[in-house]
Amino acid sequence: MQNKEEFLHLKTFIQRFDWVPIIELLGKTRFSRRGRRKEFKPVNLFRVFILKSYLLIDDNTILVKRLRENKSSYLEFCGLEKVPSHDVLSKFEKRFSHKFELIFNFLDDVLEIAGAFEDDDMSFDGTDIPVLIKTKQSPHRYHFGARSNKKKFHGFWLMILASIKHQIARRFLVGYAREGQINLAKELFTQTKIDESKNNIFVIMDGIFDFHEMHEIIISKQHKLPIIGYNKRRSGIEKRKDLPSTDWHFKLNPIYRNDAFILEEFKKRTSIERVNSHSKMYTPICLIQNKIKKSHTIKKTMVENMVVFSFMLEQFKLLSKIKQKQIQKSLLLYKG
Repeated sequence: MQNKEEFLHLKTFIQRFDWVPIIELLGKTRFSRRGRRKEFKPVNLFRVFILKSYLLIDDNTILVKRLRENKSSYLEFCGLEKVPSHDVLSKFEKRFSHKFELIFNFLDDVLEIAGAFEDDDMSFDGTDIPVLIKTKQSPHRYHFGARSNKKKFHGFWLMILASIKHQIARRFLVGYAREGQINLAKELFTQTKIDESKNNIFVIMDGIFDFHEMHEIIISKQHKLPIIGYNKRRSGIEKRKDLPSTDWHFKLNPIYRNDAFILEEFKKRTSIERVNSHSKMYTPICLIQNKIKKSHTIKKTMVENMVVFSFMLEQFKLLSKIKQKQIQKSLLLYKG
């Protein structure tokens, strides 16, 4: 276990959390053909996978073993009376995988309504998830992609849009290496508007995304101003400030004219680097790599599931911290 005090605090919050909206997102509990209600409700199995992510477990068989070893504490965390089998967990994961991102987005809305993202901009970047293959095994399933340094790899891209203040994911997208960072970034940002706050102005991105269409997408679809590192290779001019005054950068985003301000704001991009680093070292990429070592292959859906539960865990941690601060504030007012 990572931290006993943190676990107990998270467990208390999980038990008091209003699960009704998530129950509705998962859907109604069905009956078996014999008319008996199923032993495990989807929402409780969902909580099992939150625990799985917290415990840094990459396999359902190991998860069942850990549940049996710590019945009293873990079953209480999940709201269960008995340990589900490996088959029950795998069936739940397969059947409800299309609902998990909806729940992630719902929790993001809950955090936004709670004020977690007030005066908070966003940063964006991609990180590669290489897939090892056996000798003589064809990598056609993933195809090759290239990193920013042009080094090839085959596997997946994980694109993350993160809060600068809290450094947790606000949106993410998993794609095959062959799809490339640029195409995946376009897909993510052309979805519905992510942040509704008028005080959150900027989306900070790396120079690989410095092209006209990307700026237009951020402005028109997300209603934010992009602060994107200057890509001199696209123009041949060393610095953005030396571009002609008629250049499209200044027309689309006049704030680029203030070079000192842009350079200062761009420093905030380090927040996404810390998110990527955390993902690679702890969750979820380290779990994915462990899974690949065992099976030598992995489905995109499995990658998405491991990623989304890892990010939902961070959302629950932040919600529990906010709740604790609200309680402490109330106690201070009472004492005063």
